[in-house]
Amino acid sequence: MPTSQPSSSSEPVQASQETKTRKSIAATATRDRLLQATIHIIQTQGVERLTLDAVAKEAKASKGGLLYHFASKEALVAGVIQCLMDEFDADIAEELALDTAPDSPGKWLRAYVKALFNGKTLPTPLIASLISAINVNPALLEPVKIQFETWQQKSLAPGLDPVRASLVRFAADGFADSELFGRALPDEDLRQKLLEMLLGIIQEAESDSIATKQRS
Repeated sequence: MPTSQPSSSSEPVQASQETKTRKSIAATATRDRLLQATIHIIQTQGVERLTLDAVAKEAKASKGGLLYHFASKEALVAGVIQCLMDEFDADIAEELALDTAPDSPGKWLRAYVKALFNGKTLPTPLIASLISAINVNPALLEPVKIQFETWQQKSLAPGLDPVRASLVRFAADGFADSELFGRALPDEDLRQKLLEMLLGIIQEAESDSIATKQRS
């Protein structure tokens, strides 16, 4: 007499996990779509025209679906700011993966500088509108301050001269700000030379730190 195969007790658990995974992926996709819709509205119409209804319509999402992820206009703006910082972190990670001296103390700062020079320039209207929103609600700036403090600490890695490392980061930030707002932009040749000089200073920061340790 043939015996029936007992059903595996793990099947319901596996099915449940697969369902949760699909829901998580769908939720992430919806959230990303809402953020991109918010960015589009801020960039093209200004933050003053940003409303929950406008975002839901632009993203082709229900109002309830929007409120599930973002409870207010301020939450949407905060989400965009965090999204932009996360994207820049991803750019840094890509440059880190390409670094030819991954064991050197200047690796993170090199990746930071290259990400600023090689990454996409954010649209000026978007940044100007976000600055306007921050002026109205200074609390939106707090995550930015925390993120920049994190980047500053990473740039001051052990084994780097802190003065040169800070000089490089501030110079790179200044270049990025000038490029963002179109202030006296260098031509491509000068741009490349600026990048090479900053990378050279990072190398000097590594060498000086090693020399100081050897003398002590």
